[in-house]
Amino acid sequence: MPGIGIINNPHSRKNKRDPQQMDSLGYILGSKGKAVATKDISDIHEMARLYKEREIDILGINGGDGSNHVTLTAFIEEYGDQPLPKIAFLRGGTMNTISNSCGIKGTQAGLMMNLIRKYREKVPFETIHRDTVKVDGRYGFIFGNGLIHNFLDAYYGTGNPKPWTAFKLLVKGTASSIVNGKMAQKMFKRFQARVYVDGKEWKQDSYTAMAGATIHQIGLGFTPFFRCEERPHSFHFLGIVTPPLGFALAMPKIWFGRKVSPKKIVEQVAEEVVFESDEPLKYTLDGDTHQTGNRMALTVGPRLEIVVR
Repeated sequence: MPGIGIINNPHSRKNKRDPQQMDSLGYILGSKGKAVATKDISDIHEMARLYKEREIDILGINGGDGSNHVTLTAFIEEYGDQPLPKIAFLRGGTMNTISNSCGIKGTQAGLMMNLIRKYREKVPFETIHRDTVKVDGRYGFIFGNGLIHNFLDAYYGTGNPKPWTAFKLLVKGTASSIVNGKMAQKMFKRFQARVYVDGKEWKQDSYTAMAGATIHQIGLGFTPFFRCEERPHSFHFLGIVTPPLGFALAMPKIWFGRKVSPKKIVEQVAEEVVFESDEPLKYTLDGDTHQTGNRMALTVGPRLEIVVR
């Protein structure tokens, strides 16, 4: 059998705290595949070419959401038209939003042992299929700008990025939204943009955020992308137009994945979104922050088969 290929990100916060975890995964893997710790993007491309040549059955990614999208981008580029292997997210990050949304639970070692046991015994895996979103040549699952980028910028700026920090920041931001405080004004800074969804222009031209995803969650249990599985080869796209107080009042519905008034959040299932702004656009993809020019396009990327258990 071709086997399993593991990509370990030694720079993820969880792996930095416990570097022996990566050695443990290699030990569990044994003769059923190969596990490699990559130092930079060139290493990932090199391993993608090797795993493609070996025709591995499963690609395991041991890192957080950012590691997932960086690794997937390299593999999608190297594999080209050749189908990708099944993908196993090993929850090596701090928040693991992608894994949570896909229903993947457990420790890194526990997930790896289950993977090896089923592979060795030829027990069928429980899998789901999810499309990726392509942004600026990068592939991931959750795109966001405006408020979403600003929140993550503040989150990483604390120097202590972990779930409890994000929760405290959310509480502070919500309280600031109710009184229209300085924090809310900074996070909800509006921007002008012309948005074209599947070729048709939206009538709105002022936003506090735009977001698109192929999974339900955006973090901390919030599920705004409730239509992400409505049809294959598409994503759920949102345009947030409400000011801070309106957003705070809509948070219960966002948490439970329910439709919010179009006066607050415009939404549509789409295959392509193009937007243009008068200023450079900052955005996030699976938690990593980036900046591009005045024009940006979101399109559907390859559809992946993801191992849940």
